Amino acid sequence: MVGLAQWILRGRFNARVAAAMLGLVPVIGWTSMAVVALVALRRNLADALWPLVGALLVALTIHWPGGDVSQLGAVLAALAGALVLANSRSLANGLVAVSLVSGLYIVILMQWAPQKFDPLQGAFQLFLDQLKQTEQLQDETRALLEQINLRQMVIEGMAGMTALAAAAALLLARWLQARLYNPGGFQAEFHRLRLAPAATVALLLGLLITRWQSEAVVIVPVLILPLLVAGLALFHGVVAMRGRSSTPLVFFYLTLVLLAGPALMVLIAAAITDSFVDFRKRIGAARP
Repeated sequence: MVGLAQWILRGRFNARVAAAMLGLVPVIGWTSMAVVALVALRRNLADALWPLVGALLVALTIHWPGGDVSQLGAVLAALAGALVLANSRSLANGLVAVSLVSGLYIVILMQWAPQKFDPLQGAFQLFLDQLKQTEQLQDETRALLEQINLRQMVIEGMAGMTALAAAAALLLARWLQARLYNPGGFQAEFHRLRLAPAATVALLLGLLITRWQSEAVVIVPVLILPLLVAGLALFHGVVAMRGRSSTPLVFFYLTLVLLAGPALMVLIAAAITDSFVDFRKRIGAARP
């Protein structure tokens, strides 16, 4: 991967080809956005326009007609996050930018191109209809399936995929940049990642609005993503400061898998509190 990053940064043509080709690969198509973000971080917006063209070409000609609207939004969100990160030198700010652009993209789609969600909704509807006809299905389960707001679920899923792909691309680009020019720098930066109080308040206000406006609930995954990443960074940073082995991290991620709901809520609460308290600063001050 590092070798590919070196090749990408050798020229604009290389970056454009890499962004287009990676965007065509199933499962790892999100790495196309990482190419755009990497060039934006290392070069500038003018140079980033070259891989952006390649990534947008694939998103608009392959993914968009096929019903995958998340690819286009993730490309734009990753670029925005990279530009904010490059100018602010704050990974947290970059993630917040990813969240805001992803949410804005989904809202625009809901207003101006709502039909783009129809194919995926239709596919899920067919699956649910077949599931409801299963004879072994209990009546309680069938009643729960009837209550599902399928369109909301589809749009919410697309919003989450858009933000997650863009955030993953931004983190990958930052990691590659550090491997090439500042070995070990990404780990230290990630361990320090902490949302500014103003950013946390803005995200919380957004979450409150979704409670009042039922249509806005679809962007909840977008708003909680920076908080989740900040929570992960907090745990990694505290473990590193304590000089512990990787064992706590193994148990931590096992807990995330086995108790996903409660564990994610704890992460979000920890990130919110850390934004105002700064646990790592207090731990550092308490150490002899």
